[in-house]
Amino acid sequence: MNDCEERKHWNMWGLAKRLATKESIAEFCKEQGLIATTPTCKWCHKMLTWTLDPGRRDGFVWRCNNRRCSKRSRSCSVRHCTWFFNSKLTLGKILVMTYCWAVRMTNKVALRECSIDDSTTSDRTVVEWFNYCREVCLHAVRQCSSKAIGGPELVVEIGESKFGKQKFNKSRNMKGKWVLGGICRKTRDVFFIEIDNREPATVISLIKEYVAPGSTLVITDCWQSYDCFSADNFKDLNVYHTVKFMNPPTGALTRNAESQWTQTKRKLLGSSTSSCGGFGLYLAEYIWRRKNRDRDPFQQILDDILLLYKPPKRF
Repeated sequence: MNDCEERKHWNMWGLAKRLATKESIAEFCKEQGLIATTPTCKWCHKMLTWTLDPGRRDGFVWRCNNRRCSKRSRSCSVRHCTWFFNSKLTLGKILVMTYCWAVRMTNKVALRECSIDDSTTSDRTVVEWFNYCREVCLHAVRQCSSKAIGGPELVVEIGESKFGKQKFNKSRNMKGKWVLGGICRKTRDVFFIEIDNREPATVISLIKEYVAPGSTLVITDCWQSYDCFSADNFKDLNVYHTVKFMNPPTGALTRNAESQWTQTKRKLLGSSTSSCGGFGLYLAEYIWRRKNRDRDPFQQILDDILLLYKPPKRF
C-alpha cells in the first residue's frame, strides 16, 4: 500500500507500523503537519535545528545553533503550540487515542488499546481526549457553517425537537436541549443548532442564516402545538423564501424530517448527554461525522486538528 492509499484508509495495524519508534512517530507527525517541519528562531530568524535529545520524552527538540543569536543553544519542545501541547502523554499514545475516537471505540475499549508502553491510561484521560476531538469537530463545523443549505428550486424541511429523557414517561416533563434542524430533500445536506431561546425572532434569524435564499421552506407542524408560534411568525421569511406549512391531517412530519430526527436522537441520546453541558459537543460530532461519512475519519480529524492547532512558524 502506497502512502496516498494509507492516508485514505487507516486501520490499527497500519497505524501501529507508523508509530513503532520515536523516530517514526516524529516523522508521521511531520507528514501530517501536526508538528513544525522548518521553524525559525523568533530572535535571530534563522532556521532551528532538529536535534536528538534522549533526555526528552519525545526524543527530539528544536534548537537554535546560530552563533550570533543571543539565545543560542536554547531548545524548544517539538510540541510547542500543537495538538500535543501541555500533555504528559507520549505522542504515540495521543495519536492512538485520537484514532480510537475516530473509529468510534467505546471508552472501555479505548482504555485498553491506549494502555501501552507499560503504562495504564485512566478513564478520565480517555474522556478528556475524546472531548478534545469533539471540540475540533465543533470548530470544523463552525468553519463550514457559513455555507447555507438549500437554494433556488430546492426544498428544505425545517423543524425543532427536544433532546432529553422523559420524566415519568411524560413528554411534557422532559428535560433536555431544544435543537433547530433542517434537511434539504435533494442534496440531503443538514444543519442542527442547539437553541436556548425559542422566541420566534431568534428562530427566524437562524433560519435566514442557515437556509440559502430562494429555497422552498416546508415548516413542519411541530410548532403548532406551542402558543408562541403561528403562521404569522414566518411572514418575514417570504422575502427570502417560499414558505409552506405541513397539513396536520397528512402527517405531523414528512418522512425526511422524521427519519432525520430519529437518527439524530438515537445517536445522541445513547451517550446520555442531553442533560449535561457537553451536548453541543456531541451534536457537533454527529454533524461532523455525517458531513465526512465518505472520508476516512482518522485522516479527517487529523486534517481538522490543524484548523485549531496549526504549529507556529517561529519559536
